[in-house]
Amino acid sequence: MAADARLDDLARRIDAIPDSLPSVKSIYQAVHTLASNNSRPATAAEMIDAMTKGLDELDERLASSESDAK
Repeated sequence: MAADARLDDLARRIDAIPDSLPSVKSIYQAVHTLASNNSRPATAAEMIDAMTKGLDELDERLASSESDAK
């Protein structure tokens, strides 16, 4: 599968992520944005930074949800 077709498929799958999972969606959106940057491919460090930021947001939301449940 060509890279453009794979990016289109990835975009469709990201759109299908439920809105109730915003942090998960943001991780994939960040990765998609970096991967689809036509002027310069993303470096591994940029990809790691994007995923780390998204996971940090997810951790914060999970911690908030746990403290709200108590």
